[in-house]
Amino acid sequence: MLARMGRPSLRDVFVAAVVLAGGWQLVAVTSAALPPNRYSEATEPMTGYLTPYFTQNWRLFAPNPVAEDRSMRFQASYRDESGEIEQTKWIDWTAVELDLVHHRVVGNRGGYVTSKLIEALSSAWRPLDGSQRNVLLDGSDTAPPSWGDLADQLEAAGAAAGTTRSVLRYESAAARLATDVIAARFPDLDVVAVRYSVQLVPVPRYELRDIDQPITRTPRERLSGWRKPVEGSPAERRVVADFDERHR
Repeated sequence: MLARMGRPSLRDVFVAAVVLAGGWQLVAVTSAALPPNRYSEATEPMTGYLTPYFTQNWRLFAPNPVAEDRSMRFQASYRDESGEIEQTKWIDWTAVELDLVHHRVVGNRGGYVTSKLIEALSSAWRPLDGSQRNVLLDGSDTAPPSWGDLADQLEAAGAAAGTTRSVLRYESAAARLATDVIAARFPDLDVVAVRYSVQLVPVPRYELRDIDQPITRTPRERLSGWRKPVEGSPAERRVVADFDERHR
């Protein structure tokens, strides 16, 4: 009988391999999407490409409900008419995005970019040690390091190649959004560098919210180093400028 069946064809081997790979990936993604469990971290290397757009963080449910309000601000340094380097005021872009929620019956989830970006930046930041984090915190507002220099400095500080790629992917995304936001708000500036600030404010525990005494909420802030501007496409910049005009 085995002799009559013959050897499997190359097509059969290919189909079997695709089915096995797809089945394994389906199991991994399902395990990662469930509420935090023993398999979540184990499957992370296989499902990292899903971050930050297709992850389920379960922030509305136990065991890890929303514990902090998060916001992201952008600032730029620029060269004025005399050639001196000045800095813009901070722009709270999360506040602009939240206009989609405040006083609007129907919101638009497509606008909540900073929420996803903060999560991605935090995930990329956590594995870094002190010396690697210092690389990302340094940077001059007059001569920011190139992206290649940042990669070399991270690897010299002991960061693995994969970690460096992940960190700089989201740092570059933050710089790109910052550049487009600054261009929308200050279109005539000669921008030299941009940076972002992530602010985390603890959410008061439910059982403390009815107490008459005011609750102190001490914010935590992480300020990035200065980055080379990264311009989006003309279409992207028009979208950001239009969004800023309608919602700020």
